[in-house]
Amino acid sequence: MLIKNCRLVTSREIIFADVLIEGEKIAGIGRGLKSGEVIDAKNKFVIPGLVDVHVHMRDFEQSYKEDFFSGSKAALAGGVTTFVDMPNSSPPVIDSKTFQRRLEAASKKSLVDFGLNFGITAGNLEESKKVAPVACKIYMNGALGEIKEETLAQAIKECKAAVHAETNTSGEPKAEEEAVKKVCSLAARFKKHAHICHITLRNSLNHLNEYTTCEVTPHHLLLTGEIARVSPPLRTPADTRALWAALKSGRINIVASDHAPHEASEKEEDALAGIPNLDIMLRLFLTLVNERKITIQELVRWTCENPAKIFRIKNKGEIKIGMDADLVILNMDEKSKVDVDEFYSKAKYSPFEGQTIVGAVDRVILRGKLAFEDGDILVERGSGRLISLHPQSFCG
Repeated sequence: MLIKNCRLVTSREIIFADVLIEGEKIAGIGRGLKSGEVIDAKNKFVIPGLVDVHVHMRDFEQSYKEDFFSGSKAALAGGVTTFVDMPNSSPPVIDSKTFQRRLEAASKKSLVDFGLNFGITAGNLEESKKVAPVACKIYMNGALGEIKEETLAQAIKECKAAVHAETNTSGEPKAEEEAVKKVCSLAARFKKHAHICHITLRNSLNHLNEYTTCEVTPHHLLLTGEIARVSPPLRTPADTRALWAALKSGRINIVASDHAPHEASEKEEDALAGIPNLDIMLRLFLTLVNERKITIQELVRWTCENPAKIFRIKNKGEIKIGMDADLVILNMDEKSKVDVDEFYSKAKYSPFEGQTIVGAVDRVILRGKLAFEDGDILVERGSGRLISLHPQSFCG
C-alpha cells in the first residue's frame, strides 16, 4: 500500500512525502515510491495512530457500560490505534488468573491494539510479576483496597508504577496534592520512575521531579467548575491555565482520555470517575489546532510519541521506517457538533455535547490495513493485538 501526497506530522516538523507500507510495517518514506494499492491523502495531515494510556473498557460484569468491542470501536473512530486498559474492572485485575481472562477478552473483541495494567493491592506484588502488564496501577484512594505507605513504596521500588494520586475519594485538592507529593518523594528516594495519572491541580505540579511523568485529561484541560460531575473533580480556571502551561512546557507529558463510561443515570447520582472521551478526544484537540491555540506537532507529541516512549511500547507512536503502519489521515475542514447519539461507545453522554468542533478523522490504517473510512469500520472484532514492550519497560 502507498499513501501518497501526505503532510506527515512529527513532534518536530511536517514533512511532505509518501508512505510505503509493506505488510504491517512502514517500509519507506519519500517520493517516487511504488505500490499496487494507492491511497491519495490529498495533502491532508497524516499523524501516527494515537496511543491512549488510560482507558476503562469495563468488560466482565460491567459490560453493560462498555466492553472491548464497543470501546475499541470508539477508539478506532477517534483515531486511537493503541490503548492501555485499567485494572479496576469487576472483578478487578489483581491476580494472574484474572489478568489472563482480561487478555482473552480483549484478544477476542478488540478492533485495535491494546495493553493491560495490573492492579496493586496489599500482598499481591509478586503476583504481578507472573504476567506482563504495561504498568502496575496503584489506587491510593483505596479503589482496590487500602494502600498503605509500605505497599506504595515497595511498588514504586520494584515495579512499573502508574498511580492514581489521591489519598481519599473526597475530591478535595489536598487529597491530590498530598498524594502527588508522596509519590514524587518516593520516586526520588528510590531513583525509580513513577507515572502520575490525571493530574488536575496547579499545586500538584510543584512536586514533580526528574523521576516522575504525568498525564492530563481533555476534560481537566477544557472544562472547569460544575459543568460535569467527575472524579477527580474539575478545578478552577487558574488550575486549568497552569495545566496548559505545564503541558506546553513539557512538565506534563501526556494527554490521555481517562475514558471511563458509565450509564447516564449513574453519573447523575454520583461524581464517578472519567468521561467517555474516546469518540471525541482527537476532534476536540483538532479544533484547538484550527483555532491556533496548539500546534499539530504538539498534539502528536502529547498523544502519540510521548505515551509510546514513556511506556516503552514497541513500534507505536511515530511515523518511521520499521514502525507499525498505524496512521490517521485527518480532515481539518470538517465541521460538526458533538452528538452523543453518534458515539460508538455505549456511554451516550458528554459534557461536550452540542459543542461545535472543526476537524475529523478521515481514514485510519491499523498495521497496514485500512480500518476506518468515511465513518465505516472495516475490520472485525479480534483484529487488535496485545502490544509488545521494550525490555525494562516503562522507563524502569
